[in-house]
Amino acid sequence: MTTTMTFSAATARDDASSLRTRRHHLRRTTLNNNNTKPSSSSSSSSSRRRRRRRRRTIIITRSFFNNNNNKKEEEEEDSGDFITNLVGKLFPGMLDDPEPAGLKRMTREEWPDQWPANCEEFLEPMSDIDDTRELRLVRRVLKQTQMESKRLGIAYDAETHGWSGSSFHTQLDGQGCGLLIAETTDGVVFGGYNPKGWVGYGEWADAISAFLFVYARGTKENPTKCAKIGGSGMAIIDEAGKSPQWGPDGLKIQLESKMAASRLGTYYGNDSDPDVSTSLFGTVGGGRGSSKSTTVRLKSLRVYVKLEDSELEKNYKPNALQFQEGELEKLREND
Repeated sequence: MTTTMTFSAATARDDASSLRTRRHHLRRTTLNNNNTKPSSSSSSSSSRRRRRRRRRTIIITRSFFNNNNNKKEEEEEDSGDFITNLVGKLFPGMLDDPEPAGLKRMTREEWPDQWPANCEEFLEPMSDIDDTRELRLVRRVLKQTQMESKRLGIAYDAETHGWSGSSFHTQLDGQGCGLLIAETTDGVVFGGYNPKGWVGYGEWADAISAFLFVYARGTKENPTKCAKIGGSGMAIIDEAGKSPQWGPDGLKIQLESKMAASRLGTYYGNDSDPDVSTSLFGTVGGGRGSSKSTTVRLKSLRVYVKLEDSELEKNYKPNALQFQEGELEKLREND
């Protein structure tokens, strides 16, 4: 009995040792297999990573070419006008219709006075109708205005109608847009464009397209134009019985005393020409004794208006907030 129990204990120890050996061998085999042959899960994970990298490469490549194409399209579609560009981006395709939602868009050609003055381009005189030197000077500054291609006539001549504010308004009130041109006793030709015209109701009118101009004596063929700056407000001061005025200080005419004063930089200006940086009349006198002048004496002064209306003006119908046909004439019967 004792021998049998001893044999059984030895046998159990051998069996336990054999089990440990088999387990150790199994672990080593598993580790070796993992190091030499990837599992199916790690293989699929690596494959997914490679596919993601390829997709990212494709997406980045497509994005690069799409961005280049979009830049080209934006350059082609850039109208040069901020509002037009903004509407085109917010409402794609809307501007393809010339009258979207029944509303016709304003164009620079049809409504030139809705844009700031063009100070870079000048017109050639119209040989068939610009038959005087002064008319040719007037025509050159009229680029992008209502008067650009129209036949012009003198509505007011200070020498003929009188050097007074009352005579000025008698001749010009209700005549529409006009261009004043004057000459100083020193030979400087200058003037201003009023897109609204005069009515003598004491208005300080807004006009983004109003401008001043001056011809330098014998130095340049084209004049210097000074556009309205700081917005459209207080462009034209139109007071009953008083002389014309562009802004509080841009150009102020005193017809009774035959004087004109100018100060630039607040309401009108042109930074590209140093000779008119502070005054429309620039440097006077010439040579060593020259100085900046803000006031000059006048030799002549005239105002030109257009003698014909455009088709747009002929067919224009006032809205409910504007004077209807004949109403303004009735109000002015006793003037």
